[in-house]
Amino acid sequence: MIIKKITPEQQCLVIEDLYNSTDSISSTEKFNRDYGNNLGRVGKITLELNDFVRILLKTNFNHFEIDQAIKRATGYDVDLDDLI
Repeated sequence: MIIKKITPEQQCLVIEDLYNSTDSISSTEKFNRDYGNNLGRVGKITLELNDFVRILLKTNFNHFEIDQAIKRATGYDVDLDDLI
């Protein structure tokens, strides 16, 4: 089984997309302010993709939007139902 990883840069692109922003740094800082204390900070280290997705699923973002943002940033298809 191949473990998919997501780089800090890709994480920031996903967060930027979820906030409908054009600035991944500000978007990631906002995400970490809003969710970092409870879910952990993103955009700092490479994570396993499944761990990153699990973090996002605990937010108020729409699951479809999470799936699409990950696909655009990484090219990976993620089955969110397996991670809920």
